[in-house]
Amino acid sequence: MYSWYHFIQEFLENSYKGGAVLHLLTIFWEVFMHLKCETKRLVLEILPSSYAKQVLNFYKENKEHIEPWEAKRDKMFYTETYQRSLLEAEYNEMIKSKMVRYYLFEKSKPDVIIGSVSAANIRYGAFDSCNIGYKMHKEYCGQGYCKEAVAELLRILFHEFHLHRIEAMVHPKNKPSISVLESVGFEQEGLAKDAAKLQGAWQDMYRYGIVAEKNNGG
Repeated sequence: MYSWYHFIQEFLENSYKGGAVLHLLTIFWEVFMHLKCETKRLVLEILPSSYAKQVLNFYKENKEHIEPWEAKRDKMFYTETYQRSLLEAEYNEMIKSKMVRYYLFEKSKPDVIIGSVSAANIRYGAFDSCNIGYKMHKEYCGQGYCKEAVAELLRILFHEFHLHRIEAMVHPKNKPSISVLESVGFEQEGLAKDAAKLQGAWQDMYRYGIVAEKNNGG
């Protein structure tokens, strides 16, 4: 079975190819400290490419549940090869501090993926911000799991990644997603016209934001 030893070994090998030993050590420490975390009911974990089959199963089981709120899928999306490549690509972006995705597991069922939370477009300097996204298995909706996972993601981004502002875009008809954002402190900041192309059509999206000072303990 793929172990965290192999994950770290792979990380070091990829990072050394880029040179910059000091940068390597800094990023390695940050990534290693956030590979896995826990909440009351959940385990949030960054997954290596060996989990491609489990990730594929999650998407197949939730195709009709998730697709209406996302961009049109590539025809190869529902293949293990595609998911393996996607996990590798996200891993490389994580090393560059561009994004991070945690897959969600119930503590009582540690081998079954029930969702994910992610941060993308991580920007430092003048912005110190990112955009977040989240997905839940259709059978686990309405049980507070998504709120629990998003709240933990915010904690990590504000207190460990030291970001100042976090944003999210949500379709006006996606009431469950809106409820999650508002329950953890996000505020609606307006309507962005034609902001996202979902299933081949441009859609208006609500823009939500939260800053560190307004996050509990921020």
